[in-house]
Amino acid sequence: MALQYIIQVICFQALFLAVYYLLLRKETFFSYNRIYLLVTPVIALALPFIKISMLQTVVPVETFASVLPEVVIGDAAVSKPTDAAPVTASFTIPWLQIYMAGVVISLVVLIIKIKKFTSYFSYKQKGSSIIEIPSSTEAFTFFNYIFIGADIDTLSRKQILTHEQIHVKQGHTWDLIFFEILKVVLWFNPITYLYQKNISIVHEYLADQKATEGISKYTYYEELLNTAFGTSKLSFTNTFFNQSLIKKRIVMLQKSKSQKSALAKYLLLIPLVLAMLVYVSCSEDNGVESERTLEQEIAELQIALEQKEELTESERKLFNQLNKTLLEKGGNKSVYTYDAGAKDDEIIEVLEVERVYDVDENGNIPFAVIDDVPVFPGCESLTSNEQLRKCMSQKVSALVNANFNVALGKELNLKGTNRIFASFKIDKNGFITNLRTRSPHPDLDAEAQRVISMLPKMKPGKHNGEVVGVLYSLPITFQIAE
Repeated sequence: MALQYIIQVICFQALFLAVYYLLLRKETFFSYNRIYLLVTPVIALALPFIKISMLQTVVPVETFASVLPEVVIGDAAVSKPTDAAPVTASFTIPWLQIYMAGVVISLVVLIIKIKKFTSYFSYKQKGSSIIEIPSSTEAFTFFNYIFIGADIDTLSRKQILTHEQIHVKQGHTWDLIFFEILKVVLWFNPITYLYQKNISIVHEYLADQKATEGISKYTYYEELLNTAFGTSKLSFTNTFFNQSLIKKRIVMLQKSKSQKSALAKYLLLIPLVLAMLVYVSCSEDNGVESERTLEQEIAELQIALEQKEELTESERKLFNQLNKTLLEKGGNKSVYTYDAGAKDDEIIEVLEVERVYDVDENGNIPFAVIDDVPVFPGCESLTSNEQLRKCMSQKVSALVNANFNVALGKELNLKGTNRIFASFKIDKNGFITNLRTRSPHPDLDAEAQRVISMLPKMKPGKHNGEVVGVLYSLPITFQIAE
């Protein structure tokens, strides 16, 4: 869950910054650009927590039931591990410890920079917010204090003070401190560093824009070019003499004011945020098992159709056609039958029509949209749906592997790969109900039902604060040596 959040934040911030680089960076709406660069990283941090249920209908639900990871049993079970099998790894990457180490290192670096910077306050005169640094040509601002080198000539000093006072009035240091904090918390995120760099540039544009009102821009350019600079730039100060910015500042000062029609570019933020909201509202627990085999698709569809009292002729033909497709791809002919006369164009409509579900009259809900998934005994300490689902998968796999009678393979004279598709519901009381199976042999059906019936009572799922039934399907692959 934490990893998913981090990825979403980085991707959202990257998208916002891409829009800034492509559309806004060269515009002269410096105040708007400053707001954009301050607001969008905060939006990116908040969006993953915003789940709007109404937006979930924008994207169809992928599955009507949660497909648990395939359980492999029998002679080849060891050679074909699944993500459901219990993992006994000798080493686990300590992600939390790595993150905390990064936070500590970032804090230490920041403290060192602050300690180095505070030495300048030793030159402060009582009652003055302008601090003169001996034997220096540096000039920068920190909150309400302006630091200026004693070696700067009188004319330049006047222009620099005008520029730096604008940084003070507009509170630019607060912006930089905000990004310093983000750099500590999200030290691994390169986008945060790019944000801070860009807002520093915008600060200089804003100060230059105000400082050149009523004076000759040529004189200002000359001052930027002729002053000797050798400043030690600190990321949380606004520095007048920043060599890497001089050319950009001069180019932007020469640039004509942007047309008001260009303000429409900022409106792109609205559909961009809406698209992100749709994504985060529909992404949680959706597509956990997005890559499913055709056999699983057909098994689920069949179970869904079998639960109806009567099938229409078109539904029967459609299901037969899907079975035929499976057989052409190498499916087990002993499992499926189909009407050879079914037309090829009577096709996959049901997979799209039948797959969008809501809470039915019995209170059952698709796993993909549920607020709180059922909890398997022993998984209670976990919190996210993803963690609970993985824990349940591991325990179901362990139970099936431990209790399935693999001797049935020889008793029934079965060979090769035999697939069993099971479907069940965890009802409002946490019990296994509506258990159905389909396999190449009725004895395999009976064995699968016996084993799955051994699943313990669980804490039922909840949606919108109400207890609901949740549907599951479980593929079991029974490998038998030839």
